[in-house]
Amino acid sequence: MKRPFGSLLLSLLAVPCALAAPAAVPDLQLMRAAGLPPAAVPASPAPQGAGYDLSGLPAYIFTDEERLAAPLVAAMDRTRHTLDVALYNLQIDDAAAALARAQRRGVKVRVLFDRAHVYPQAGRQIQAVLDAGIEAREMNGRGGAMHCKFAVFDGTLLETGSANWSGFAETMSYENIMFTADPDFVSGYAADFEWMWAQARPVGRPDAPAARPSAPPSDPTPDVAFNGVTLPDYVFSPRGGTEAAIAKAVDAARSEIDVAMFTFTSKNIMEALKRAAARGVSVKLMLFSGQKFPFFREAKAARMELRFKDGRSEKGQMHNKFAVLDGKLLINGSFNWTVTAENANTENTVFTTEPAYVAPYKAEFEKLFGTAKVP
Repeated sequence: MKRPFGSLLLSLLAVPCALAAPAAVPDLQLMRAAGLPPAAVPASPAPQGAGYDLSGLPAYIFTDEERLAAPLVAAMDRTRHTLDVALYNLQIDDAAAALARAQRRGVKVRVLFDRAHVYPQAGRQIQAVLDAGIEAREMNGRGGAMHCKFAVFDGTLLETGSANWSGFAETMSYENIMFTADPDFVSGYAADFEWMWAQARPVGRPDAPAARPSAPPSDPTPDVAFNGVTLPDYVFSPRGGTEAAIAKAVDAARSEIDVAMFTFTSKNIMEALKRAAARGVSVKLMLFSGQKFPFFREAKAARMELRFKDGRSEKGQMHNKFAVLDGKLLINGSFNWTVTAENANTENTVFTTEPAYVAPYKAEFEKLFGTAKVP
């Protein structure tokens, strides 16, 4: 993030979360204003988005503490000009209805779906979007999946994270979403949406022309400072360098690495974690109990602290994909640490040292890790 918020206020806002006590989530309007003189308040990267109301919207949500539908709907209902949404799946009635309301009041709405959730038959909520006349396209990444779950509201606000817009995510699984009005994130994700949109095809027209696959957008000015290295604000897949960026961050860690990951098969990232453990960094891995972990013996041999976590219900999942390094850096998004996510899926990953995000994600990890199973 190139325009940090006021560190003192953010630290105060984040304290309750760091203590793992249920508390009010920082308000995005306060976060944007904190510590910035009026002339320095960042403007929307898209002129038509000026004036978007951020008040009352949370900076983040963990689904074991709060339902995700309400803020998603609130963010959509405030949108006045453009709404771009990339969803692996959509299964929340209220979210589908909010997209249709936006369309009816004149918002330019575009929704990108994963192909496998459109064909051979779309679910009820996806079909409702199509029936509303909303412009919708589908794609499968580069032979994998369109695995993103993000939205850009009026070119001013970004929502991203691990959670699909589904009741399964909301009520059964451990998930997270985060909102940010940081212009660097917003503009980067807007570019990624355009990149995917050009390669996607209109729903119902599988033979329509589409742009040839190309490299995803990259951060033109990476400036996330972490222990002497510089990391990008964001990285996109496929083949956009996400594995390399994560490994670079891991190699810079000095004291602790906390990983909450639905599935983990990346040899390159595992090698970086082994290097970290060898130099004395405390490595904690929390993985979903329903997935195979090919590096079990390597993790135990390296004396990593390994645990497995079930979902919130019998059929739920520990579906997070985040890591906190040295209590100072958060890596988060849709990207599972897998070969498929690196090479075949469209994915998104953010890197931030903003305390108002790092501290609560650290607290969430500690809470979930404390009840996870020791193998």
